[in-house]
Amino acid sequence: MNTTVLFVAAAIALLLAVTLIACRSKTEEKSDREVFEEVLNDPRVNSREVGEREGIEYFQIMENGKTGFRDLDGNVIIEPIYENAAMFSEGLSAVTLTKDGLTGYINTKGEMVIEPAFEYAGSFGNGLAPFRANDLYGFIDRTGKETIVPQYAWTDQFSEGFCAVRNSTGQYSFIDTAGTTLTEFKFQYARAFEGGKAKVQMGNKWGAIDKKGNVVVEFTYP
Repeated sequence: MNTTVLFVAAAIALLLAVTLIACRSKTEEKSDREVFEEVLNDPRVNSREVGEREGIEYFQIMENGKTGFRDLDGNVIIEPIYENAAMFSEGLSAVTLTKDGLTGYINTKGEMVIEPAFEYAGSFGNGLAPFRANDLYGFIDRTGKETIVPQYAWTDQFSEGFCAVRNSTGQYSFIDTAGTTLTEFKFQYARAFEGGKAKVQMGNKWGAIDKKGNVVVEFTYP
């Protein structure tokens, strides 16, 4: 066998070996969801110290891609049976049982208190939670009753009695829990109220308004 043939044979053998190793590595490589599951279940990440500092009573856990909850001592309080389960807010968690399923809400006992009826539903704040219907967002109360009809292109959640919302033209304002708009839709972006003020953007500059819509920090910050 001449040198050329030996070289080709060796090259083919090397290629096959590399391919087998790559295939094995790909098979053993963990998916993003598996990595997330490991991190979520790691007591060093979701520790009692973190929970007490952040005011969190229950942490999510995952098992085989399904989500449930445990207390700060690691005891499972709600078995991991949900495709998705949001952190508890005001004692309720938005959950879906299956992929592409509708969303409802459970309480901290795992009881379904608002039946799955929403294509999307978010976290509660000031007794209201955003939901989506036909690509528009509105709000429901803790009984699942619609209190603000879907009309916004995007919403945050309520904080300090107000919620940032965006209209169909991409401009932001705020609404109160009755659905009354605080100001005209004129901001490029708006963040939640904290300490009686909300950061807002106009003309590519950031400022702040109070709960009456008055500018309390001029638009001077990039």
